[in-house]
Amino acid sequence: MELDLWPRQHDLPPRWDGLPVEWGSWSDTADIIICPPPPRRPKCVRCGSHQDPHMNLGRVWTEPGMVRAIRRAQLSNGRHLVAHLAAFRCPDCEHDHVIDLVNDQAWDLDTTDYTDDGSYDVAAGRG
Repeated sequence: MELDLWPRQHDLPPRWDGLPVEWGSWSDTADIIICPPPPRRPKCVRCGSHQDPHMNLGRVWTEPGMVRAIRRAQLSNGRHLVAHLAAFRCPDCEHDHVIDLVNDQAWDLDTTDYTDDGSYDVAAGRG
């Protein structure tokens, strides 16, 4: 089990694969209804808690200087939306699990993801 001795630099990764992330605010997921309900309530992979996680939605954007090759119709404030992320935080141990809602990928975050560099694909390296 990982022990956090120091507070995180950021509440969630400020960058995703080198691109800026715009996070919303945390919300409770207890009021979300899934139909049909899952056969078993999911548990935290870190502590095994069955408590409903908190959720935060994020959007990953291109840097303003990267938009030359992107059509203007796809831009918002001079940026292109790359991904929609959903972060789920265990209320007991504060472990975060992130799902890319566009590419259907998921990750468990570790302490390195909360630095100024943010989260990136370790296998691919830092751009």
